Amino acid sequence: MKLSQLRNLVAVIEAGSVRQAARNLNVSQSAVTKSIKQLEELLGTELLLRASHGVSATAAGDALARRAKVIEAELRQARNDIEAVQGAATGEIRIVASPTVMMGLLPKAIVNFKKARPGVNFQIEEGLYPDVLPSIRTGDIDFAVCLVPERPRDEDLNFDLLVRDQLTPAVRAGHPLTRVKKIALEDLVDVGWVVYQRSRTGRDIFEQTFALNDLEPPTNMTKSTSFACTLALVEQSDYVTLVPRKIFAGKIVGGAITPLNLETSMPAWNVMVISRAKHALSPLCAAFLEDLHRTEPSGG
Repeated sequence: MKLSQLRNLVAVIEAGSVRQAARNLNVSQSAVTKSIKQLEELLGTELLLRASHGVSATAAGDALARRAKVIEAELRQARNDIEAVQGAATGEIRIVASPTVMMGLLPKAIVNFKKARPGVNFQIEEGLYPDVLPSIRTGDIDFAVCLVPERPRDEDLNFDLLVRDQLTPAVRAGHPLTRVKKIALEDLVDVGWVVYQRSRTGRDIFEQTFALNDLEPPTNMTKSTSFACTLALVEQSDYVTLVPRKIFAGKIVGGAITPLNLETSMPAWNVMVISRAKHALSPLCAAFLEDLHRTEPSGG
């Protein structure tokens, strides 16, 4: 079994077609087809379901692809380890981060890190807890930096506290609610809300916030998969949104959006670094996390 065969299989499954996978890999379509056929003959089973509209993985193909991703991640970690031993300031770090981390804490840490190690490359994606967990388990990413519940439980993953934070309702500057000295969460049930939501995560956080205070979640709600659009909607309307309080510490949103004077106790959703429990991070990743812990918190 060759690494190139495994890479080709993963590429085809992710692309949904041999033609697109070949383009992504910059190799011929016939080479990809031949590679996967040899792999199927070696294993004695079909790895792909071929149809007129494209291809998909069989159960065996899906199982092998998941293992292949872990193997690829371990090899990438091994390269980073060897380069670290040799004293080289090169390598790659793959991170998934929540939007407010990407807007505040993460850029500052990356800029400082690359000043000392200009040869290090970063691959950064936006994501939320718990959506990021499958990619961490397969090794597609090195770690995630996300807003998570106070005490997550998962034996396969490490959760390292980076910044303590909690959520707060927020509105545009000059909103009528900013003139109210004390507001209870129940006072906001009937107002219009904008919820940042990628898959179900945003909705879950939103619902849990109200459920922990024995309240039914608001029904007057606009959903957005874009954090930037969510902030823009709040800035240009009377909508209320739910954001980490640390977003205001670093003035990420400027003075356009402000937290409400809420007297209701809000649940803790802390910024944590999430990584695989049974796989040590490469020295390069560990060095970056040390810098990240030293970076002044400005977002969550």
